[in-house]
Amino acid sequence: MLTLLAIHLLWSLCALVWTTRRHRIPASAATWAAVILLLPVVGTLIYLAFGLPQRPHAVRRPGSRGDALSRLIHSGCGTRPTLRNRVKVLHNGNNAFSALIAALQRATRTIHMEYYIFRDDRVGRTIADILIRKARAGVEVRVIYDAVGSCGLKRKLLHRMHAAGIRTAAYAPVRFPWFRPCSTRRNHRKIAITDGRTAFLGGINIAKYYLDGDHSGKWRDEHLRMEGDVVADLQCLFLADWTAATGELTDPASCIARHDIDEQLSLQVVWSEEGPSRTAIAEAFAALIVRARRRVRICSPYFLPPTLLLDALRLAVKSGVKVEVMVPAASDSRLTDLVSDSYVEDLLDAGADLYRYEAGFLHAKVLLIDDQAASVGTANMDYRSLTANLEVTVILRDRETVRRMAATFDRDLAACARIDRRNWHPSLLRRTAGDLLRLAAPML
Repeated sequence: MLTLLAIHLLWSLCALVWTTRRHRIPASAATWAAVILLLPVVGTLIYLAFGLPQRPHAVRRPGSRGDALSRLIHSGCGTRPTLRNRVKVLHNGNNAFSALIAALQRATRTIHMEYYIFRDDRVGRTIADILIRKARAGVEVRVIYDAVGSCGLKRKLLHRMHAAGIRTAAYAPVRFPWFRPCSTRRNHRKIAITDGRTAFLGGINIAKYYLDGDHSGKWRDEHLRMEGDVVADLQCLFLADWTAATGELTDPASCIARHDIDEQLSLQVVWSEEGPSRTAIAEAFAALIVRARRRVRICSPYFLPPTLLLDALRLAVKSGVKVEVMVPAASDSRLTDLVSDSYVEDLLDAGADLYRYEAGFLHAKVLLIDDQAASVGTANMDYRSLTANLEVTVILRDRETVRRMAATFDRDLAACARIDRRNWHPSLLRRTAGDLLRLAAPML
């Protein structure tokens, strides 16, 4: 018994030293040290799977070009605002799939796709059939899919694609017992690029529930169709991900086409992955929020924001900015909903306006700042998206487009119930469970 106690104390001491050394945020270090202290074996395995931080990387020194936000993004991702662009906002799956299918059918040189979820269902097979026909016609087709998000993608469909000449790559397959900590970091991006000229980006995966709905009802989402200078940055991101997945190098110049877009519309790509860009999206969101002067509007299917963003929202409210947050009445994860409830108190205490969308499952990932800027992409307002997964979003600065998106937000408000102190009365059990599970928010 004394030997076991000594081993436990020694293990706990080592865990304390390790976590305080690797985690520079006291609350994070204390939480992980407590988990390992209370559950030495299981806690250590959980820490190795979810809590092991990566070594810091050198940060790029930003140049003097552009405003503060542009320089912040450039320091993390190396991208700058692109000025000659054309963008179309695609509401929901029917518009997004129609535009995507049209672009795929017009492709003559290259089709590059990268999706978290590629389902073997009616929509997935329709897309796959188009890709197969294009590959047989001599178009270069490459597809990256996340091995966990697309776990339902059957080998039979993959074999058909490969037989036609389509090249595929699975991101981070999980192979037991060779489980690695990075296996919990998923590729959550949704990108499609045709002929190096047209790009698609947003919250919509390749799955039929974006058309038909599911037990949560109709899926409400946003996607973008883009042409112009911005396509080159997304093409380079895809090729970097392809190299990471396959080891194969491709010259981006061979995949980027010239364009004749003269419209002046600023788009800047922001992505997150290991390295200097790890916190790029979270920092860009925070910078956008604190520069707001009148209104901040957020759509997110999950709301478990890191401290950086929660503090930015509090500062915005205290500065007189109207902050409106729209979340689904219920998401596709009851556990996440329970933890998300614990953040309702923070929003209400801060003075923000909270709305719950009741006409289906709100899956859009949108941030609107005044009538000046917007973000549309793949990142949710939660720890998993902003501190772990591979994500990508586009910062859009165009008054007319932002106003149209704000009008869509207003229309969605008609399908929402407002949450305030008068109608927010969770049970003591639910509130306590949410507060306790909030400690696990970085893992959800």
